[in-house]
Amino acid sequence: MNSSIRNRLLTILFVFGLGIYALLPSIRYAMMDEESISNLSSEQKDYFESRSLKQGLDLKGGIYIVLEVDLPQLIDNLAKNKDNNFDDFLDELKIEYNNSSSDFFTVFENIADDKNLKLPRYFINYGKTKDQIITQLSLQSEDSIKRVIEIIQNRVDQFGVAEPTIQKQGNNRVIVELAGIEDSERARDLLQSTALLELMIVKDVESTNAMIRQIDSITASSTSKNSIDEDSEINELFDSNTSSNLGFSSLLISVGGNLAISSENLGSMKEILAQDNVKQILEATNSTILTSDSSIKLINEIGEEEEFYTLYHLFNNAELTGGVIEDAQMRLSQAGVTAGQAVVEVEMNSEGSREWARITGANINNRIAIVLDRKVHMAPVIRGQIFGGGTVIEGLDSIEEAEDIAIVLRAGALPVPVTIAEERTVGASLGADSISKGTLSMAIGLLLVVLFIVLFYKLSGLIASFSVLWTLILLLGVLALLEATLTLPGIAGLILTVGMSVDANVIIFERIKEELRNGKSVRSAIDSGYERAIRTIVDANLTTGIAAAVLYQYGSGPIKGFATVLFWGIIVSMFTAIIVTRFVFDFITTRKNVEKLSITVSRCRSVVSPPCCTFVLRKC
Repeated sequence: MNSSIRNRLLTILFVFGLGIYALLPSIRYAMMDEESISNLSSEQKDYFESRSLKQGLDLKGGIYIVLEVDLPQLIDNLAKNKDNNFDDFLDELKIEYNNSSSDFFTVFENIADDKNLKLPRYFINYGKTKDQIITQLSLQSEDSIKRVIEIIQNRVDQFGVAEPTIQKQGNNRVIVELAGIEDSERARDLLQSTALLELMIVKDVESTNAMIRQIDSITASSTSKNSIDEDSEINELFDSNTSSNLGFSSLLISVGGNLAISSENLGSMKEILAQDNVKQILEATNSTILTSDSSIKLINEIGEEEEFYTLYHLFNNAELTGGVIEDAQMRLSQAGVTAGQAVVEVEMNSEGSREWARITGANINNRIAIVLDRKVHMAPVIRGQIFGGGTVIEGLDSIEEAEDIAIVLRAGALPVPVTIAEERTVGASLGADSISKGTLSMAIGLLLVVLFIVLFYKLSGLIASFSVLWTLILLLGVLALLEATLTLPGIAGLILTVGMSVDANVIIFERIKEELRNGKSVRSAIDSGYERAIRTIVDANLTTGIAAAVLYQYGSGPIKGFATVLFWGIIVSMFTAIIVTRFVFDFITTRKNVEKLSITVSRCRSVVSPPCCTFVLRKC
């Protein structure tokens, strides 16, 4: 064996060894039954899941969600000096945009023109003319959507989803594909959560009673208060002046010294707080009213359970926001009444630490509410000044909730709310069926190709079939090594790779046949055949590779999966067709003085030798 052939052999062995090494964890993991997988340690399971070939949503099952960015809310957030005219404009904008197929800012401009709205009054920071303002608002919306995608990507990465697909669709939609996720509700909450953390001071009892009386003077109605059993230890409201026959106070009860409202009355409370006169009262007193994140259950007079949410009367201006958070981690509490319960430990940056020390020092014996997405998680009493920027969020229902809150706090707050426009769940059984059918189709296709090429090209066809088989093994190894995700279109890409690999070998064999017909020797025909074929193979595969790259760059999740397999399939098939099969021919012909080559079922028209279509390679 000469040095050239030896070097090629070493290269081939190295490449295929690397491919098999990369594919081996996938094979071992696939051969395990459910019991074996359950017996694996967490480290072993993480190893196999990280090293195994990733499966896409259509193969593994999971969740497909389309999120829609609330552009009207973004406009509301950016506006200043808002009045009734602007509120009317915004309400009409929401209705018209939801019922229109036009671009958001086209609808925005049309309604602004119809209402003769003076945009510079509300968007003075974004330009002096209508066109300037609309241009800047459009840029703000694009930046917001990019930020939404970035934050969602960070959240999903920390959630532990392998190869998620997150991409923009249209002007205000984001497609999220999460393979292997079974808890759809948890995934929805994680994606939709704005993660706006605010630290807000709770107002005292006197201010709260005064506010309630003012609202009652405006909203007195026939709304009746729910009757609660004596055994539930329900007290009167904060004082006797807030009579239960008044509008707003009639919805409230007192639980353990806190105001509370039943889940049935939440809608009525929101309607009251949305009234213009009530908004003015809240603005005049720098107040806001929020409810707790979790509910408590009490027994009413007929023995039924009712859900109640704690009501908080807060200063409207947040003392501190989540922008100062440097880290957030889930921990199990080690002391106090919360021992063993999941909590979230929050660490602030230097600026946040200084502000937190100032806030706690100025509000000793006052309550401060920890508000996440406009829901109060807890409102502890400040007992002393806190240095270092550390705080703890308690009162969480589960470890999963604590983990998710820590994730969204680390990832940051969404710049604008998002809603779920579309949601689909792909079951694991459907994914398994897709794998089964895809594997079957690939096996049938491979078998038919092998039969054809062997019948038509005899021994050379066998060599080509061997290269096709190794092409598939090597391609799967490359995908596993790159941690790529195999999708159902990706399986189609595997089948296409089989055809491309055979096509390359066919081109080579036809060139060799032409050289044999021209009277060249077997050795010379092989050399010339490969030289002539390489240019054609490279040109054909290069154009296909460019198409695959474009598909990957601009396509969606399944299309990207197909493009990935196609691109690497091109490279691998060229390697096996040009390098591997050439090595086999060179290895045989250098060891033996081969006169005849089994390459076709038809007779070779050679001027040098007689008809030479035997099934074996023969030496002189």
